[in-house]
Amino acid sequence: MRLNAQLHREETLIRGHRKQSVMLTDAELLEIRGMHTEPPALRTFEGAYWRTALASFSTGLLVLKIFTREFYRIGITFFVFGAAMLAIAVWRRHTAGDVFNLNAPFKTGGNWVLLTTVVTLATYIFLWTLLWDLEGK
Repeated sequence: MRLNAQLHREETLIRGHRKQSVMLTDAELLEIRGMHTEPPALRTFEGAYWRTALASFSTGLLVLKIFTREFYRIGITFFVFGAAMLAIAVWRRHTAGDVFNLNAPFKTGGNWVLLTTVVTLATYIFLWTLLWDLEGK
């Protein structure tokens, strides 16, 4: 019985203090908050892909609503870019696996950066050609 009480006591202590009365620093609170949610890197990078896709969809909608028919291809290009960024985000999330396991060897996200760069450059080149064609009309 005494061993069980001692184990229970150790589980409820933080730095030698009871959980209810412990005073944590801001850094410790932030660390505890981060441990109980998704890993910070996942929140950051996945959020970046989703924010980029949302911004692209918004820009495409703005172009389609405000400008004339000549600009429709530009608006659709922004929609396609947003869809590509969403696809990359979903694909990256699906293939992440145990990327946040501290025991697994570290692997950089270079392939995702390369894919995102290629998609972005292709989109910008296509947008430049569309703008170049508008200038000639």
